[in-house]
Amino acid sequence: FFMKNILFYGGASLLSFMWVNELKSRYKIYLGLNKKWVEGTGTHSLRISNNSKRLKEILISRKIDTIINCSGLTSVEECEKNKIMAYELNTSLPSQIARVSNQLNISFVHISTDHLFDGEKFLYEENHVTNPLNIYASTKEKGEVSVLNANPKSLIIRTNFFGNGPDYKNSFSDTIIKSLKDGRRIKLFSDVYYTPIIINELSKVVLKLIEGNSSGIFNVSSNERISKYDFGIMIAKNFKFAKNLIIRDKLVRRKDLVKRPLDMSLSNKKVVKTTGIKIMPIEKQISYLKINR
Repeated sequence: FFMKNILFYGGASLLSFMWVNELKSRYKIYLGLNKKWVEGTGTHSLRISNNSKRLKEILISRKIDTIINCSGLTSVEECEKNKIMAYELNTSLPSQIARVSNQLNISFVHISTDHLFDGEKFLYEENHVTNPLNIYASTKEKGEVSVLNANPKSLIIRTNFFGNGPDYKNSFSDTIIKSLKDGRRIKLFSDVYYTPIIINELSKVVLKLIEGNSSGIFNVSSNERISKYDFGIMIAKNFKFAKNLIIRDKLVRRKDLVKRPLDMSLSNKKVVKTTGIKIMPIEKQISYLKINR
C-alpha cells in the first residue's frame, strides 16, 4: 500500500498538530476541520462536513488514500457533563467515517485511548476485557466496536501520547515544562500509571502498520510503565529544572474528579512483534522535547 494524500479528521486537535509536523515533508496532508480553523505551513485546510455524502465528495476530489481520525471529545469531565456530545463524537462520528472509508476503499486509522480498563491490572494487552469506568471510556470503547463493524479493515490505535503541542493547546508534557520553567509548583499523581509515547515514535509505528496493511486493534505505547509523578520528575531531570517543584498528589484522594482508572498501562508486545520497531526508552523520548515556548 502506497500513501500519498492523508486526511487528518479532527485537524485542529492536539494529536493532529503534532503528527502532521512529522509527516508533512513526505505526504500531501489535508487538515479536516470543523469548528476551529487552523492553517499549517505545508498543509491544506479543508472545512469538513459530518454529512457522509459531502465527505465522500471531498475524499474523491482530493484523492485521499488514508484517513487518520484524531477527532473526539477527550475531556473526561466534559464527557460526563455532555453525554450526548460524547457519544456523537466518540462513537457515532468515527463509525460514519469508517463506513465511508470502507465504501471508497480508503485506509482508515482510528485513534482510541488507554482509558478502557478498570485499572485493576497493568500492561493491558489488546485482547484483555475492557471495563470502562466513565462516559469518556465507554463512548471510546463503543467507538472501537462500531468502527470495526463499519469497516473491518480499520486500524485502531490505543495510545497515550506526549510532545510539543500548538500555542492553542498544551500537551501534558507542555504543561509540566511550562510550570517548571516559570518556577511554579505542579501537582502530579504518584498513584496513576501509564505508558506514554512521544508523537515521533507513535507516528513511526503507525506508518509501519499502515504500510503492512495491518488491521484491528494495536497498543502503541512505551515499554515502561511509569507514574505521572515520575514522568514529571524525568522531565525536570532532563531539562535541569528544580525537581522539588513537582508535588506528589494522589488520584484516590481527589473526590472532585470523575472516576478514572489508576492503571492505564498498555503492553506493546503485539505491535513490536508486528512491526519489528524497537521503541526507545521514555527517558530518551523526553530528550526530544523542546522548550522553545
